[in-house]
Amino acid sequence: MDKSLLGWLLLLGLGFPLFGILLGEAASRLEREQHPLAIGLRQVREYLLPPLAVLLVMRQLLNVAGKDSWARFVETLTWVAMIVAGLSLVNALLTTKKETIKWQIHVPNLFFQVARAVVILAIGYHILNGVWDISFTGLGSSVGIASAVIALALQDTLSNLVSGLLLLFAKPFRTGDWIEVDGKQGRVLEQNWWSVTIGTPAWKLNVPNGVLSKAKIINYGQGAMFKNISASFSYDDSPNEVIPALSSLLEGIDAIEGKGFAEVNSYGDSSITYDLWYKVLPEKAIFVAPELKSRLYYLTKRYGFTAPYPIAVQYSVDAKLGIPSRIPQVVENHQEELVTYLRSLPYFLTLNDNQIEKLAQRARLKAYGKGELIIQEGKEDEGLYIMFKGTGEAYLKDEKGDRKVVDELELNEAFGEMAIFPGEVSPVTAIALEDVEVVVIPAAQIIEAIESNNKFASEFLQYIEERKKMVLVAKGIKEDVKSLINNNNGSRVQVRR
Repeated sequence: MDKSLLGWLLLLGLGFPLFGILLGEAASRLEREQHPLAIGLRQVREYLLPPLAVLLVMRQLLNVAGKDSWARFVETLTWVAMIVAGLSLVNALLTTKKETIKWQIHVPNLFFQVARAVVILAIGYHILNGVWDISFTGLGSSVGIASAVIALALQDTLSNLVSGLLLLFAKPFRTGDWIEVDGKQGRVLEQNWWSVTIGTPAWKLNVPNGVLSKAKIINYGQGAMFKNISASFSYDDSPNEVIPALSSLLEGIDAIEGKGFAEVNSYGDSSITYDLWYKVLPEKAIFVAPELKSRLYYLTKRYGFTAPYPIAVQYSVDAKLGIPSRIPQVVENHQEELVTYLRSLPYFLTLNDNQIEKLAQRARLKAYGKGELIIQEGKEDEGLYIMFKGTGEAYLKDEKGDRKVVDELELNEAFGEMAIFPGEVSPVTAIALEDVEVVVIPAAQIIEAIESNNKFASEFLQYIEERKKMVLVAKGIKEDVKSLINNNNGSRVQVRR
């Protein structure tokens, strides 16, 4: 027996069945892993191997001539099966979305469609020209004339196609980038042979490739980008006070990434203009800017900054110099109101009038808008806070980053007690659940009251124990909480002077 014939018998009798089994096992395993290559392997086994085996039997064992109609039919069927399997393999190898497996190649949608078209056109040409001997030579003149007519009729479409290919080679952007085109900003959602689709959560826009190739394109990338809001305050407010205060506006807004900063933009005739810069995904910027502007109102009230609005200024004549002098505005005094308020609180029942007046003298009212952080976990407290108006919530974050509520901050409730311990930071974050006002008593005044009144000291430390207990419960610590707290207090009750 001819060796070549024996080789083909072994290949067709053993090789093809064994190869089919291997492809089936590989496809089954990949299907369990939801691997995109599984479909391609399955189609090679079911669609391509059978007609290929029949074709080889006809050609190598039965010596059926290639010009035979049946041989041509089987060969055509084999190449059609190769188109189907080839497209599946292209789909598995190339992707226009996020790569699901490491070796997948991320390409724009236009390249993906071109790759599929190449497979179909190349194999289709071989079937017509190589299998059925259909010559395209005689069609040359007709195709040339038709091409000219089609080119004139579809010049815009062809322009978009060519421009799309040039854009893909130049790569001024890719799918997922945030770009600006002639003043319109959006995320690149899709790029095909005719246009590029950009959009935001609110709208989508198809920009023809021909128009895009002539436009000015600014690419901001795929991540967060810097945005800013501006604010102006009078020259009475020092930049050293305004800049840190503005930077604090960014705290507690989850959409903001990294750390922002504030800076002086310019010095005007009657005010200083500041810019507050922050990084945010462009889709979320539309929500962050209004939030910051709302917080800016409460910050102005909280710190007593002066907005540069035109105001009527009264002048009097200086008796000694004989020149006009400005009459200062009268600042409303909350002293008596604070004394009355503090005296009504159960925390301070053991303090005498003199001690209450000292606390009220240094206490300050601060306003916070809904959602603003009043104190922050991991940072030192400014003093003892008392909820004067509105409600809030004290919470901490566990190891997974989930919120664990420690306490609901109702009217007249105190918090920020860790301010009296040297170097200690707040174990909780306090947030305003609505527009609130808080009375802030500096730590030095609370310490002075503790040192001068033993009963107040005892009650205040008991309050600290209760708050620590709530923190430990929120953290899920179920050990002997009281002994842990007592040990803590015994080693740390050394107040700042």
